[in-house]
Amino acid sequence: MSRKQRHGRAWEMMRYWGGFRGDYRATYLVVCIMVGVVWMAVSCNRRSFPSTAGRSTVGTHSTTSQTIACPSGVSYNHTSTSASGGVVRLAEPPSPLDSVRWPPQSWANPGEGLLGAIYRHQNPMDCNNARYIIWRFPRASRDARNIGALYSTLQAWLAFAIQTDRILVFDDRNWKLTDERCEHRSTQCYFRPVSACYPPLEPASSVSLRKAKDVNEVSDDVQVIEFEGSWWPLRATKPFKVNISLANGGDGPGWEMVEMLSKPRTMTRWMTAALQYFWRPSSTLTEKIEHILSQLNLSSKIIPRKTIAMPVRASDKCHGHKVEGSAPGEEDCLTLEHYMERANEVREKDPEVDTIIFTSESKDMVNKSSQYSKSGRWRFVYNDLDVMPGTGSTNEETLKKSTTKSLGIEGALVSLHMLLRAKYFILPYSPRRHRVYSSWLHSVGGLSRSHDLTFVDVSYVVDVHRGVWYSSIASDDDLKR
Repeated sequence: MSRKQRHGRAWEMMRYWGGFRGDYRATYLVVCIMVGVVWMAVSCNRRSFPSTAGRSTVGTHSTTSQTIACPSGVSYNHTSTSASGGVVRLAEPPSPLDSVRWPPQSWANPGEGLLGAIYRHQNPMDCNNARYIIWRFPRASRDARNIGALYSTLQAWLAFAIQTDRILVFDDRNWKLTDERCEHRSTQCYFRPVSACYPPLEPASSVSLRKAKDVNEVSDDVQVIEFEGSWWPLRATKPFKVNISLANGGDGPGWEMVEMLSKPRTMTRWMTAALQYFWRPSSTLTEKIEHILSQLNLSSKIIPRKTIAMPVRASDKCHGHKVEGSAPGEEDCLTLEHYMERANEVREKDPEVDTIIFTSESKDMVNKSSQYSKSGRWRFVYNDLDVMPGTGSTNEETLKKSTTKSLGIEGALVSLHMLLRAKYFILPYSPRRHRVYSSWLHSVGGLSRSHDLTFVDVSYVVDVHRGVWYSSIASDDDLKR
């Protein structure tokens, strides 16, 4: 059949579909549908669509980026035109650097290794026969622990809970670190629930204790242990095994030995997994962090493999500070010049490094760091929306001076998410001085070992005091140096 004959036959079919009385409206509709189907099929098989990042104006013709939903389930960007004048391209989804990177975990995907084992332990399929340990958050006015020191204690209690086959839950009502705008004033103002289970209102048996050493003596028959205190049980400092095999009974890696808990603030695999589990951001906090990250526009300021994280703890952490109502200083804080010497050492080994994410509770330290930015040798990135309360203590005196009544916990958590976008982490770290150095900074260093949270294959912690480097893939034994 010739081409002319094929066209003629097709036209006769169109006339038939449109009716024999000269009504071509249906014909027109069918033709449009056929053209649309052919166009979509061609579009879904193309693999080189133009980039549509950002917004720009070129010439006098308007081009709008759209998304085509292809039958295969794969979407491709597409450009269509309008006559409104100027080229307008819709923004693509946010860069990963401007989004929260923190796996929420679920029974379908609990995570691997110790992280998955913690999730399965804290969220059993059946809560009916569970035994518990309730850890009451401190309410005493003299307790000055902030989020870093508090959770370095809680990771030890989580270890104790796993050792004794109990579920760790919190009595965190009226937690004073929360923002007054958060109605329930608990850890869930920021984080996901620590467990899906909770003790019954009338347990079969319970005991209330205030000394950690007494917890070790509680019988396994007691259903609920209630504890309020400032230390951790001796048993939590002993090595123990954790079942990290797959929950569905498949072939898993078996058991993992957890060691070095006698120094709970050191950057062990356990610390990394425990903090990653504890600090899973709530949906509300995730929205807030992503809103701030989008305002800071990190994706246009940093390239992770070329970036140093420099969290500096100053003010009342230092000996001789003059912050009224705060806890006594605990260490001889180094000058900013010393931190920058370490940064220059990093650059000597990796000349591409040119950016520093700088955070501190001290506004004075932030202002001093800007002098290095003006020299042009380094580009500094700040959390411009941080409160910078000038203290890390949380007793009543310092809370009275805080404008948010929360000492900027949200700001600190935003800073944490920013810092995890670096490759090198310059901070005080020493397993021999774990009780002196900032537990918050140790927490940052510990979380930098998680491949779930960082944006590079391997990250490094550089001890600002001694210049010793620690790789994220190093063993726990290496971290004892």
